[in-house]
Amino acid sequence: MKLKQALLHNTGWRVITMLFTFLNNILIVRILGVEASANFFYALAAFTLLSTILRIGLENGIVYFVSKRPDKTKAVSLLILLILFLQTILTIIILNIYAKEITGFTFLWCVVFIMSNVIVYYVSAFYQVKRMYISLNISACFIVLCQTIFLYYLYISGIDFLQNNKISKNSNDLMLIISGIGILLQMIFLCFYFYKQHKNDFKLIAQTGTITKSIFSYSLNNFGVTVLLFLVLRADLFFVEKYCDKIALGNYVQAAKIGQMLLVFPGLIAGVIFPFTINAAEALAGKVALLCRLLTVVYFTCFILFLLIGPYIFTWMLGGDFKLMYSIFIASFLGVYFLSISLLLVSYFEGVNKQVIILWALLITFIIIISADYFLVPAYGYMAAAVIFSIANFVGMFMLLKAFNKKTGIRLNKIFLFKLNDLNSF
Repeated sequence: MKLKQALLHNTGWRVITMLFTFLNNILIVRILGVEASANFFYALAAFTLLSTILRIGLENGIVYFVSKRPDKTKAVSLLILLILFLQTILTIIILNIYAKEITGFTFLWCVVFIMSNVIVYYVSAFYQVKRMYISLNISACFIVLCQTIFLYYLYISGIDFLQNNKISKNSNDLMLIISGIGILLQMIFLCFYFYKQHKNDFKLIAQTGTITKSIFSYSLNNFGVTVLLFLVLRADLFFVEKYCDKIALGNYVQAAKIGQMLLVFPGLIAGVIFPFTINAAEALAGKVALLCRLLTVVYFTCFILFLLIGPYIFTWMLGGDFKLMYSIFIASFLGVYFLSISLLLVSYFEGVNKQVIILWALLITFIIIISADYFLVPAYGYMAAAVIFSIANFVGMFMLLKAFNKKTGIRLNKIFLFKLNDLNSF
């Protein structure tokens, strides 16, 4: 599959999935209310962080190594199975220590959610190597659609404990279980379908000892990138949760989630750029600059749209308690755009194994966020956190742009100045 086809298939299906995910988010907020939904999404963020730490960047290590050595598919798979066993034990231990309030059936589904999430990332890496973007994204789209239908049924069914003004603990537990079932079904399908399509790859002789060092040396650097990127996206939530009230936190969480949904599109593009860059970095440099220009046009259009309809659309979708979302979202929107450009540059540098550049840019971004939030959020509240997010991500983007210019010779005006003939440049 060529780059243009991969981009179209990967982004097309994932945009549809993103829309269903957005509907899921709205339904969950409507079911739980502003305060309980804030707690639910905060818990999901914690579980996602744990799965990110557990993966230690191995998914990109898989893509990088198997792209260069496709004959090692079986060996890599056996290594991953061993790692998954150890990660499952570690997950159970961590939850027992830090989430003692979660017990019984809910505890089981928390483990399922975390580990299925990890496995989906690993299996998706093999799909990226084979450029199987269509089947990868159709499965995710179908699962999210089923979740949307089920949540809508819950919303209109009139179940007492879901409609009670004092939301019970059971409602949050139910949402965790629904999330766990969805990711579990996706994981099962992806594993079986990949094996069915490429079972001959698993008949090759497996020599895991010779590849372990190669994968881990790349993955550990990528792990640092992944963790820092996660913290850049969510560190401000800690300060808002600590120094602001629940209403402000609920509004901030939803504004951040919409910003993260806008990052899905550049993230999908980056996911395609990465495997293509591994074996053709020089040819891809110009394409990366072109995609940055296209993103600039898309984000500028979105910004104008949100300026016009933001005050009405947020409260219409989520309810009257979300009046603060507009100002939060507008203040943080530039940060989302800067981070989007950074994601494309990150994928390029990962493809050429220059992850040290990425680590420094994200580390500086993270330091700016936590240090500025520490001093300013207690005094100026949630708006300070939103503005700081934008400033910090501008600094990180600028560092990556300078490194990209130095390596490729592509000037900064080629990154941002869009021309009509760019649409015919693929």
